[in-house]
Amino acid sequence: MGRHYKKERSAGSRIIRLTLLLLLAAALIYAAVGRRESPVTPPPDQATIAASPDAGIKESSKDKDLPASVDIGDGSHGAIKKDDPKLPPPVSELPSEEKYNGPVPLLALIVDDGGGQMEYARRVAALDLPLTWAIIPYQRNSKETLELAASRSIPCLLHLPMQAEVDKDGSQYIIGKGMSAAAVRQKTAAALDSLPGVIGLNNHRGSLATADAKLMEPVMAELRERGLLFVDSRTSGKSVAYQTAAAAGVPALLNRGFLDNTADKNAIAARFREIVKSAQKRGALVVICHFRPSTVMFLEELNKNRKDLPVKLVTVPEMLKLMKEGPREGDI
Repeated sequence: MGRHYKKERSAGSRIIRLTLLLLLAAALIYAAVGRRESPVTPPPDQATIAASPDAGIKESSKDKDLPASVDIGDGSHGAIKKDDPKLPPPVSELPSEEKYNGPVPLLALIVDDGGGQMEYARRVAALDLPLTWAIIPYQRNSKETLELAASRSIPCLLHLPMQAEVDKDGSQYIIGKGMSAAAVRQKTAAALDSLPGVIGLNNHRGSLATADAKLMEPVMAELRERGLLFVDSRTSGKSVAYQTAAAAGVPALLNRGFLDNTADKNAIAARFREIVKSAQKRGALVVICHFRPSTVMFLEELNKNRKDLPVKLVTVPEMLKLMKEGPREGDI
């Protein structure tokens, strides 16, 4: 009986020791969690942006600051009601561009938001369509996307992130409210330097920033000094970016609409038919699309039928040259 009692006491001791060890471990874990401080967000400099694929840059498809198409139908780049006060002004009230009166209307397609998935970039690079790419700086594949484009002689724009009206804090964006002219120019220069060989820039989002001439002037000063061009993405009817570029002597174009505000390839195709009609009326048209699955599939289909189009597809620099110098021999 004594031996049996000792065994029970020994087993009981082990259980007590095990319980104490578990309680001690739980206490240590709780203390460690309790002492943990909230992570400190590093300053939004170029290194920070480079380390983060998102970099505080929201997907264009989710932007709520983007208006209905400036020129073409109701293919909005974000839902806006017809009575929305932010609806862009009629085309007649938009700043005028140089006209093109060549025998065949011109259409320039800009593919925005480069720097993300390389799969889409490779598929688009394989096409024979004269496209212009716009690459967001400091993304995980920004430089690789630029190198791919260069290997195919595809002109690229810096797709410079700017603060939108829905953004309470512009500090996470490259260009935002409250920045000095010197800071704007420095950040613009750094972003351009990060993607050597770009032909100019267009804005990524930026309905708030592009409405502020004081923010746009140092951007244009940097472009003018480098001999680069500008395309106003026109994410808001309040944008003064195009006018500011023109006043600074920077070659500039206006985006007149968005092709792919839906993931439905058939809807994108229908939208493209509207765009072609608008290009025929205006003589020359710039439209933006994106590196998205449905858009890439549409572009692959368009590539097969490109010779049957009633418009001439051109890159952004080609359009600027043709609008300045007139049609070339062979443009029929």
